[in-house]
Amino acid sequence: ADSDVTFRSCDGILFKLHSANLKATSEGFSPPEGTSSQEEIVSLTEDGDTLELLFQYIYPQRYPDPKDIEFALLAKLAEAAEKYQVYTAMLVCHIRMGSMMYALRHGYADLMDKSEKKSLEVSQTLAFESFTPEVYIAWTRYYAQWMDLFAHLVNLIVATPPHSHSAN
Repeated sequence: ADSDVTFRSCDGILFKLHSANLKATSEGFSPPEGTSSQEEIVSLTEDGDTLELLFQYIYPQRYPDPKDIEFALLAKLAEAAEKYQVYTAMLVCHIRMGSMMYALRHGYADLMDKSEKKSLEVSQTLAFESFTPEVYIAWTRYYAQWMDLFAHLVNLIVATPPHSHSAN
């Protein structure tokens, strides 16, 4: 209710925020001294889902668990956090994505299996555009193993004859 700055996402969603929180938690959202943005709506290039998540990191509250965020949205959050220098979101993304990249880069399939199945949500295009060559190769191998397992299971299902039931 007492918000003093409004942002618009690229898909038209408005976010009313408190400039004091923005100034305390980020570099990229701090308006120059002596300016008033109370009436003005600031358009941003990020979509509403990304900004909804990002803006949760500017208030003192329990933050979303990054393990529950799909990888594509986490990647967008990481980009926005870096762009606007939202410190807490930067750290959360760094830790979460760092553990995934470490597991991918060094072939720790067990670590990936335990905590990084979200990486399977990544499209091949996003992986190619986002990952370093070493990580992309490791991710491709991990992804291929899951696809091979999936294909094997589909073949088992198709090859299994239907059960017939007879009345006694």
